[in-house]
Amino acid sequence: MLLRYVHLLLIALLATCGSYPALATECEPPTSEEVLQVENMRLSSQMKNDLDMMSALLDEDLVYVRNSAVVDTKASYLDSMRRGETIYDFIEHTNDSVRLFGCVAILSGQGRYDVRIAGKPLKLVLRYHSIWQKKQNKLSFVSWQATRVPP
Repeated sequence: MLLRYVHLLLIALLATCGSYPALATECEPPTSEEVLQVENMRLSSQMKNDLDMMSALLDEDLVYVRNSAVVDTKASYLDSMRRGETIYDFIEHTNDSVRLFGCVAILSGQGRYDVRIAGKPLKLVLRYHSIWQKKQNKLSFVSWQATRVPP
């Protein structure tokens, strides 16, 4: 009886796994070059305070975790730029590496940031993950996580 139950459970699992790919969203995987290009566009847009370009690059479901542990959505992130709470004077990324996982790309590296937060100038060195997803033939910035590197 137990063997029959295990057999039926195995058949159910295989049937479920077999149908899973049909539920997945089809996409064209991004290339490392595409990811680095849109990341550079994002950084340039931040330094220019180009809210239109930033809005076009940011995913509607963006989760942006700052090095201060503040978590922003697309709306709150753009609002902080619009109000001048966060001003990016200079950004330079180094040691970028891109890992591709189907439609998702994870860019990791280190960056130097000269920013003004609520008018206070800060010079930061951060390690980060920048996550992009390609859907409908467009890369979209879905998540950011940064950690401050101690001096």
